[in-house]
Amino acid sequence: RQQFSFPSIFIYGHTSSGKTYVTQTLLNTLQLPHVFVNCVEYFTSRLLLEEILIQLQNCSSETEQISHVPCDNFNDFVRLFKQAVASQELEDQTLYIVSNIILVLDRAEQLREMEANILPAFLRLQELSDRNVTVVLLSEIVWELFRPNTGCFEPFTLYFPDYSIGHLQKILSQNHPPEYSADFYAAYINILLGVFYMVCRDLKELQHLAALNFSKYCEPVVSGEANERDTRKLWKNIEPHLKKAMQTVYLREIS
Repeated sequence: RQQFSFPSIFIYGHTSSGKTYVTQTLLNTLQLPHVFVNCVEYFTSRLLLEEILIQLQNCSSETEQISHVPCDNFNDFVRLFKQAVASQELEDQTLYIVSNIILVLDRAEQLREMEANILPAFLRLQELSDRNVTVVLLSEIVWELFRPNTGCFEPFTLYFPDYSIGHLQKILSQNHPPEYSADFYAAYINILLGVFYMVCRDLKELQHLAALNFSKYCEPVVSGEANERDTRKLWKNIEPHLKKAMQTVYLREIS
């Protein structure tokens, strides 16, 4: 953590491919100093810059929580950022070691809607601030759709591939209800993926579909018409229901 790392890292992949979860888990497990901001929640440059400074200063000040840090532009941000990092370094007993700070911007595609200088400036924050800081951008779109026309510092890119059907089977099977066996629920997930995998790879959507349709799958077992191993009867019971549910994938019916 004391080495200078790459100034900026661009992590991309489809929704629900584990980008945010893996990044947060890695930072927390390694106990790296970091700031994590969602660019959709802080959708203007001023809100975004102020939230970064607030989190950074709250990390260095455990006794007093800072609620607002006025910041009008990126020049002010760099100045205040250097001050906040300097205060952290003074509190470190080993002053000759400059610990790396990770700045994570989730849903970074929102940066394209802000001022033209915001994205290039973040990519060069290590150079502008002369501090050991790495900016991590998390996005669902490729870097080619980000790159400004004027050119900018190229980040290190990392791709998160979609989950394979085997990965989805393992992840979804972990949510089996305690009143049913793991094998019974795994068989249900196999049926669900057999129907929906070609039209939906979104883990969150598949979790929603699995929870929504499981009671229908269990009806023959609950009524005593079949046991957990009668896969043919269970499939015949739920097949028309799943085909009907295919028409409402990604749609939420609100009563």
